[in-house]
Amino acid sequence: MQSGDKRAQMLAQVPALSAILPFLLLIMAAVRLPLANPSSVYGLALLLIVLLLGMVRVAKLDLLSLVGLGCVLALEYSWHGAHFNREAAVTPLVWSVVFCAVFVVFPFLFRTAFVGRVLPWAAAALAGPLHFYLVYQVVDQGFPNRFMGLLPAAFAVPMAVALLVVASKFPLEDKARNAVLAWFGGSTLFFITLVFPIQWEKQWITLGWALEGVALLWLFHRVPHPGLPATGVALLVVAFLRLANPAIFAYHERSGVRILNWYLYAHGLVSACLLAGGRLLAPPRNRVLGLNMPPVLYALGTVLLFLLMNIEIADYFSEGRTLTFRFRGNLARNMTYSIAWAMFAFALLSVGVRRRLRPARYAGLGLLGVTLLKLLLFDLANLEALYRVGALLGVGVLSILASVLYQRFFSSEAQRNAGQAALPEGAPPPTEKGQKP
Repeated sequence: MQSGDKRAQMLAQVPALSAILPFLLLIMAAVRLPLANPSSVYGLALLLIVLLLGMVRVAKLDLLSLVGLGCVLALEYSWHGAHFNREAAVTPLVWSVVFCAVFVVFPFLFRTAFVGRVLPWAAAALAGPLHFYLVYQVVDQGFPNRFMGLLPAAFAVPMAVALLVVASKFPLEDKARNAVLAWFGGSTLFFITLVFPIQWEKQWITLGWALEGVALLWLFHRVPHPGLPATGVALLVVAFLRLANPAIFAYHERSGVRILNWYLYAHGLVSACLLAGGRLLAPPRNRVLGLNMPPVLYALGTVLLFLLMNIEIADYFSEGRTLTFRFRGNLARNMTYSIAWAMFAFALLSVGVRRRLRPARYAGLGLLGVTLLKLLLFDLANLEALYRVGALLGVGVLSILASVLYQRFFSSEAQRNAGQAALPEGAPPPTEKGQKP
């Protein structure tokens, strides 16, 4: 019976999709007609939105709230792409704020009517983030300034107020309470985490995604909604993929500042978010969509740190406005790569030994082996005497330290095995981190 009721409720929402048709006509008019001022089309759209939200309130067609939000966004973005003029930016800016406010305020006006319902609240929470990019473009083009970081802060205030209202006014027994808290909490954190990335300009979308991802994982500790970790992990992975894409070096020029540049804050901050995400998903929260996520996030964060190290070396020795990766022609650069790789390998090995993480130990040994091969097969043949001595000395010292560290690790393992043999029969043996007994 319950499955039949759910199916009937879903079928009852299907007619809501017919609300798209009048908006399609408005979009066609907005694109084809020379509308320098969108007020006429936007006014009709606002009337349609009010009617749709009225149907949500009266007929309980909750899907209409999301349909209406999607349609009005499509209309706004269509007009913006076809007719926006930076000299007349006030009117579209006001309309975007009005549309956003209508969706945000609507469920709070009829709060008691939406008890146990999620979609109207989800539309309210999504209205701000989905309108933000459009508002950002309007403000950036129409009112350029050096304090764009205040824009997400302005959006964060009403979302934070809405979150407080939900937390204080929703009854604890409401089955939709956690979902609504998750929506508004995620929306609030979205804007908070955008403040500094937007102020820094370069890669602000990527940084915003990474910060939002780790913020959602933090929120999952407070609001146990299953959608939060999945969304957070997805944002972190996408942020990693964006920075791992070599195309970013083509559309972002070198800053001209060595070390303390946008590579450092972009890659470094996303790496920190990935590592923090792995920590936040420690057991028993480690399973996301059936996968053990902490090792994945730790691995991605480590890879990004290694990439950052190589980028900074390449940037330090690059000339001109484009970053270049080369392993020939500059003896100091080649020596720096070898020593830096050995140091990174030693750091991985140290972490693996200290925390008994087998993947980290193996990764450190593998990178150290690659560094030694580079030193023997490439550096000795191409470096001059002074740089050759420097590379050999640096890598050699780190290799000796690594061997000493590993020897101590094996000694401690032998002691643990001896202690394990002395355990009473049936006692569980100690295990390495990340392994099941």
